[in-house]
Amino acid sequence: MADGNRVFHGLVLFTFALMAIIILLSAHMRLTGAGLGCPDRPACYGHNLAGLAPPHPNWINTTHRIAASTMGFTALAITSLAWRRRRVAPGDFPPALALLGLTAFLAVLGKWTHNAHLPAVALGNLLGGLGMLALLWRLHLGYVPRYAASSRLRRWVSLGLGLLVVQITLGGMVSASFAALSCTGPSGCDGWLQHASLADFNPFQVLKVPQGGNFIPGAAQQTLHMAHRFSALLVFCYLAWLGACLIRENLRRSGMLLIAALTLQVALGISAVAYSLPLFLVLLHNATAAFLLLILVSLNYRLRRR
Repeated sequence: MADGNRVFHGLVLFTFALMAIIILLSAHMRLTGAGLGCPDRPACYGHNLAGLAPPHPNWINTTHRIAASTMGFTALAITSLAWRRRRVAPGDFPPALALLGLTAFLAVLGKWTHNAHLPAVALGNLLGGLGMLALLWRLHLGYVPRYAASSRLRRWVSLGLGLLVVQITLGGMVSASFAALSCTGPSGCDGWLQHASLADFNPFQVLKVPQGGNFIPGAAQQTLHMAHRFSALLVFCYLAWLGACLIRENLRRSGMLLIAALTLQVALGISAVAYSLPLFLVLLHNATAAFLLLILVSLNYRLRRR
């Protein structure tokens, strides 16, 4: 690898690791502080939105702030280097530019991060962070070999990636709207379909918090929770089938990795609700979702025409 490529690739990998840390710290802060506003988690999950001081340790806030600031500089450096190298590596500049754009977007969104009443804020942070992680991984993939596959398999992988993004978005809405514990039974919520509406999926719909700050999940939260459940079933079936297809196409390692990560993700989701959202399981659920995303981004890029 040439010196210029080595420097660029090293910076990309460093920024990728930094972004992974930021995502985990953001999730921890949202789940224990800005989103819940109570130290006794999960006993008051979503109940107190009256603006209490975040209970997470100060070192988490400080580390997140330093990492996010460093991320801004490294994203700018990556974009600058990609522009200089655009003739020898033209495919690097578009994702690098998109990375810089998302960095600016999240920096602006940070002004409203502590607004737990608006689900769009938490959802924007989640999707923006995962988008940056995927773009950095895509830049890394420019330095790994690609393998041949049929156009049919490539289309199936692209569809799987799209379904996963939809599922992650629904999961983000469930978390941002405090809907995770709105349906705790194995069969879900009885009668939820009767009061379901498209307005329940509007992330800009401000959560109505009565006087005193006690937020009680209602019909909209039940709709989001059940939509996430049914979507999870659909995505699980499709990606499990896709994993089997990859194994049949002599991509055994990728197929088995996809199925294993998918199974772990479903088990974590069920366990998190069954045990009333222990922080460790919820964070691991978020991390596994990001891992699934990277698996499909890798497959989507590395599968080329035969």
